[in-house]
Amino acid sequence: MTETASPRLSRLIRDTEGLLLPLTEMADDIVVARVEFGFDLPKAPTATRATPQTASLAEAAGHVALAGAVVLATEPVHSRAGLDAVLTDYAGAAALVVPPGTHSHLGDGVDLRGSGGHIPVLLERSPHVTWSEILVHLRQLVEGATSAVAWPDVDDLSALAAVIAETTGASITIEDPASRVLAHANLGGELDEIRRETILSGAIPDWRIAELEESGFLDTIRRSTDVVERPAEGTSPARSVIALRSEGELIGTIWAAYPTEVDPAPLREVLRDAARAALPVMLRTLRRSPFEKRIRREALAAILAGSADLGPSATLLSLPFSGSFCVLAFTAVAPDREPVLRFHLRAAFADAVLARIESGTGAHLAALVQMSELTDAAQIRDHVLSALRRSLPSDEALSFGVGSPVDRLDEVHRSWSEAVYVVDAVHGRRRGLGCRGRGAMSGGPASGGEEEAPTIVGATVEDAAAEVIGLRVADTLLAVERDAHGGEPAGRSGDIGSIARPARALAGHDAQHNGSLLETLRVYFATVGNSAEASRRLHVHTNSLRHRLGRIEEITGLSTAEPAERLWLELSVLAHDRAGG
Repeated sequence: MTETASPRLSRLIRDTEGLLLPLTEMADDIVVARVEFGFDLPKAPTATRATPQTASLAEAAGHVALAGAVVLATEPVHSRAGLDAVLTDYAGAAALVVPPGTHSHLGDGVDLRGSGGHIPVLLERSPHVTWSEILVHLRQLVEGATSAVAWPDVDDLSALAAVIAETTGASITIEDPASRVLAHANLGGELDEIRRETILSGAIPDWRIAELEESGFLDTIRRSTDVVERPAEGTSPARSVIALRSEGELIGTIWAAYPTEVDPAPLREVLRDAARAALPVMLRTLRRSPFEKRIRREALAAILAGSADLGPSATLLSLPFSGSFCVLAFTAVAPDREPVLRFHLRAAFADAVLARIESGTGAHLAALVQMSELTDAAQIRDHVLSALRRSLPSDEALSFGVGSPVDRLDEVHRSWSEAVYVVDAVHGRRRGLGCRGRGAMSGGPASGGEEEAPTIVGATVEDAAAEVIGLRVADTLLAVERDAHGGEPAGRSGDIGSIARPARALAGHDAQHNGSLLETLRVYFATVGNSAEASRRLHVHTNSLRHRLGRIEEITGLSTAEPAERLWLELSVLAHDRAGG
């Protein structure tokens, strides 16, 4: 057991991993007393030659006043001299949180042994988190820790549950307010039916919640400030429960199920102590999670976008600058299916960094993969296909693209760009032709040439080279038009030579007449002008298709039979779809 519940600087730094980036080493592990914004603190007078002793006394007083404080210094640091000035202003503080980008001004002369004497440890705020989020998080850690009694120094709820179970001989679950299991520990005894189902499903069964609600037991827990007892019933053992509260708010519960040989009196005392010890860990688990996910997503987005300063993002995500990297882009999946996909992707690549990222064509699930050795894109594609087909339902529709592997973090953006083009190409091919079995665009044979229900399809840039070239050409043409018209969206300038004008004209006609000329043209081009196949896919007679093609030529003034005009029509459809249609 620890002798003090006050948070130490090492613990604070550990608990803010990813939110704060350490810039200097820590010489002495000191107790943190409070968190302050720098602009709220009085500055010590600057020393002058005329009053050296007065300045020295004032400086010493300033050091004492800041002892044990973590100071958030929000003023920008533009130079090495500016950093020295900030260090001087807040000398004596335990740690100094500086704005993003400060690391570029460290130089060689900065003392790297912070908190020794009067030099604060330097921590840089991640660019993906706000000052207010840092302030709230740090204060929660400090206030939560000082409210806890002496207890083993545990990092997470699972470790805490294990300590309680070992101390009491009871089986422990720690749950959030919605009765979801966050951690559990069992010493090896036989689990009763309720606990077994709870642990397996990750939540108390609905029927059990209804039973506890009806009996009033859950309501008693919600209102209680002490341990609540529930006697044994049949094969269900006795339970002791205590609510976890932060400023009166219910943030979770600790449940202890124990056999008859366990004395409930000492168990109650342990649960009371555990509830106070659990407070900072529970606060970190529940309240840090939402913005931790956001800053990890933004850090990954910065890497995929080719940010000029990758240092903070690489540190936050624990990524080396050199290594073997590859990015996969998945089509958007339903929110309830995304956690399942993430789970299986992490099973395929343990170190994958996953996030939903917005690209120019919508949202994709991005997976940045690290490999112990250079692996080509086709091998990665086949590995993912194998893992997902083994784990997901056979009728699950999912497409993904694999970017080319790279060996530097600052080249990852190229792999991501390729992966997005590839998955868009896969999606476009499936839209035009349907999916021809599991082998389509995956490097394997199609299943008998017959159409089947959409399944999992993956591709590399080599698999979809023609489509990727077409999409890149369309994007290039759109960019040229935007530049030519001062950033105005392509195809809306009124310019008769606009690349997207023919497709926009068809889309406008379809909207006015509830028609499908634009989709007809898509399918016609996707079937390489095969009228019989296009008619079959559109479920119309070939005469109807000819009539539609005639209307398309009338509206656009372009012929599908003339090579140049046909090329314009094809590029127009591509550009229209790439621009968001």
